[in-house]
Amino acid sequence: MHKKKLRIAQLAPLWIPIPPRTYGGIELMLSELTEELIKRGYDITLFASGDSKTSAKFVPVTEKAIWLDRELKNPHAPVMRMLKEIFDRFYEFDILHNHFNFFMFPLSLRLDCPRFLTTVHRPVDKHYAEAMKSYHKIKYVAISEDHKRSMEAFGVPVCDVIYNGIDPARYEFNDSPGDYLLYLSRLNREKGVLTAIEVAKAAEQKLIIAGNSAGNAEWSFFLHEIQPHLHDDNISFRGQVNFQEKVELLKNAKALLFPIDRQEPFGLVMIEAMACGTPVIGFRKGSVPEVIEHGKTGFVVGTPEEMIKAIGQLSGINRKICRKAVEEKFSLKQMVDKYEKIYERLA
Repeated sequence: MHKKKLRIAQLAPLWIPIPPRTYGGIELMLSELTEELIKRGYDITLFASGDSKTSAKFVPVTEKAIWLDRELKNPHAPVMRMLKEIFDRFYEFDILHNHFNFFMFPLSLRLDCPRFLTTVHRPVDKHYAEAMKSYHKIKYVAISEDHKRSMEAFGVPVCDVIYNGIDPARYEFNDSPGDYLLYLSRLNREKGVLTAIEVAKAAEQKLIIAGNSAGNAEWSFFLHEIQPHLHDDNISFRGQVNFQEKVELLKNAKALLFPIDRQEPFGLVMIEAMACGTPVIGFRKGSVPEVIEHGKTGFVVGTPEEMIKAIGQLSGINRKICRKAVEEKFSLKQMVDKYEKIYERLA
């Protein structure tokens, strides 16, 4: 079949390895997508940092992922090298599938550029939208309906909406959780870690915090604003966790708190929690109402007070329904099936 011969370059962000060792929703999604496409017979080449692991043909464009390379003084230098590595291999590909933001857009300017698809993984503002509209050859995929609406509001054409997917088999279901709430994400202001702490304290609940900080601003935020709360008896800090540790924390939590303070495009950790049977209590922003079915797989709330109230209603959630929602709506198979259709259209 024609589709089995498609040659696709997957262009990864260089910030952290593929798959991520700890935090990294985009990188986890890209790793799963790449491995599944190989199983389906596609000819896949991954451009990523040299500390990545993949079954695809592999072009390492820098020795270490940018955030893990303490010696790196010029973080954009590996990006420039990546552009050149891809330029030199245009003839090897039918499709470029970009996950690395606007950094890869200049590739599309050359006449011999292969078909170019970008999955937009970040919230879109005016400046990002203006950049997208400047590159007419690129097709854009949104990762939720809300994400699509926010892009179209800025005049960016969206060729499709594809929810991120995971392999539920990698997430152990647990119907008998422990007695703690979980915050699992980047430790920055817009992800809402301080709100999670505030809510847990007000509700007199145990809270486990896991996640990472990247860059000086986030380290400063952690030291000055988060750390003072960590001596509280009910607050337990785990730092960065690997995949197995993450699954253990998720499956044993009575709920995941997702007090996001941005127009969240998707939020992979929500479906990771639900795959383990763990309901999610999230703020009504971005994709959250699309991912959480209010009263069935968690609660969609508007304020910290409503989040506290929702904690008291967790006994009404059937954890089996949380798992089923992921299997039916957010599976890896469903995601890859949709990308296959786009690849076929492009080619």
